[in-house]
Amino acid sequence: MKAYITCPVSHTKERLNLLPEIEKIVREKGIDTFVFQIGGEPDEIFRRDYSQLKSCDMIIAEVSERSHGVGIEIGLSFCLGLERILLHQKGTYVTPLAHGMPKTTIIEYGHLEDLKKKLSSVLNKYCSQK
Repeated sequence: MKAYITCPVSHTKERLNLLPEIEKIVREKGIDTFVFQIGGEPDEIFRRDYSQLKSCDMIIAEVSERSHGVGIEIGLSFCLGLERILLHQKGTYVTPLAHGMPKTTIIEYGHLEDLKKKLSSVLNKYCSQK
């Protein structure tokens, strides 16, 4: 099993500090990861990210901030049949379209420790399916 981990970076880079924490939790469950990378030419970014998404079983996206890129990744993950785990901080908006998307779990968290606990619990479901 492999997870594609992503967050928005176009408006702020505030969520980047969560990615190593998310990756650590995922790896502790025995799940391989790809953490999206910043940089490159637009066509290179698309090819790299799409290729990585195709090699994954799930996407874990921090969606507390709006982002065209993360939205596209989530849409591609749906078309590829991946499971989705969407993370958002309490008080932030997640579109009803995402709430209605099949094979999608949405985790609302208050702080980092809350996020770690909830994500770990949700990932247990996938670990038992190996």
